[in-house]
Amino acid sequence: MVISGMDLRQIHYFVAACEEGSLSAAANRLNCTASGVSQQMSALEARLGTSLFERTRRGVNPTAAGRRFYDRCLVILKAVSEAEIELEDFAAGLSGSVSAGFAPGPAKAILPQALARFTREFPRVDIDIASGPADSLLAETASGALDFYVGQFAKPQMGLSAVPIGQFPVALISGSRRGFMPMKPVRLDTVAPLKLFVPSATNSLRPKIEAAIRNGEIAVERTISIASLSAGLEFLGQTDWSAILPYWIGLKELANDRITVNPIVDSTLRAEVAMIFPTRQPLSRPAQQLYDYFEQELRRTEVEWDRVMADCVKL
Repeated sequence: MVISGMDLRQIHYFVAACEEGSLSAAANRLNCTASGVSQQMSALEARLGTSLFERTRRGVNPTAAGRRFYDRCLVILKAVSEAEIELEDFAAGLSGSVSAGFAPGPAKAILPQALARFTREFPRVDIDIASGPADSLLAETASGALDFYVGQFAKPQMGLSAVPIGQFPVALISGSRRGFMPMKPVRLDTVAPLKLFVPSATNSLRPKIEAAIRNGEIAVERTISIASLSAGLEFLGQTDWSAILPYWIGLKELANDRITVNPIVDSTLRAEVAMIFPTRQPLSRPAQQLYDYFEQELRRTEVEWDRVMADCVKL
């Protein structure tokens, strides 16, 4: 490789000579002859038009120009090394396996796009995805059957570590029979009493919704608890009941003419999401890559939700 007339080999030789303090020691390090190193350093100095070393009987010391050039050479060699690693990874391909659990909401609204990207880019990784009630996914994560779990959780659990992903806005999602105007922002304390479907007890939203009901911030006519998100959404589509769910569910249901989605304003309700993994078992490289892709897709949906809300305000 040639960089502006310089051979990359010359840069390797120069860095070795600086660090070893001797052309012969540099030659030993590089598995070549001292005369060869000397010739390359002379050629490099001639090319640059300046002296890079002070030569003594004991060896060589970089000049002021040589020390400055050395710093630049380290940047070049690091960049080349990083590029080689990236190309090796690309050629070899990420391999191994990953087992991950996702709460039903993220699994339905966010994971498919991230998973499509991951399977396309890393065909040599075996993937096992689980989704379902939080308590069962947490148990599988604690046992090590799952590399990690992403979702909402009510309380910490021994043997598990949690990395907070964020607190996210929620939306009022109702059967169209309820009569709400689609995407019109609502205040929960001004809405007529709701027939409310609430999430399972292991969902971090559940205690917050119950507290809001007790405090009079949400007026309810009746409540029903449904552990299955898909069953709950199907139930909403056939009735005039409502649910308070994370924005990504609302974003996914915007095209469903049996469902009405309304952003909630002036509310302290937030969906807390974390990535949870066994404390004794850090994420493998494939697991970390899948999680990174999921988080990137999650952030993209945040931007999309903000855009949709802004468009509705303009109308």
